[in-house]
Amino acid sequence: MYWDNPVPVVAALVLFHDRYVIARHAGWPSGLFSVMTGYLERSETPEQAVVREVLEELGVTGQVTRPIGNYAFIEKNQLILAYEVVASGTLAVNHELVELKHLLPAELAEYDFGPLIITQALVKDWRALNTRPT
Repeated sequence: MYWDNPVPVVAALVLFHDRYVIARHAGWPSGLFSVMTGYLERSETPEQAVVREVLEELGVTGQVTRPIGNYAFIEKNQLILAYEVVASGTLAVNHELVELKHLLPAELAEYDFGPLIITQALVKDWRALNTRPT
């Protein structure tokens, strides 16, 4: 029996040296950037998976600082679990990525992610977390 359950995916909004890192995937057109993403693997928690993905894609160690939100990517039957991750080390981009941008928080808040509406929603939710009264 096939239930067509959504596939869990993690997303990392990476803070590296006071700037947020976004990337262009090798298969994407010029100018299209997003956060780091990857599949949740068997026996991993989402927090472990997002830290692993940051290491695999950027070559840096990460620490989850907080969850941002979850997003249904209906077209690909995915559930995206997004986290803010603070990273340290030396960036070493893997073969999947061809370009990085390093944005100040204000630049990230205003960045146009074009057709990537989930990334735009994720950044909007991140911005709301930063403006919420304590």
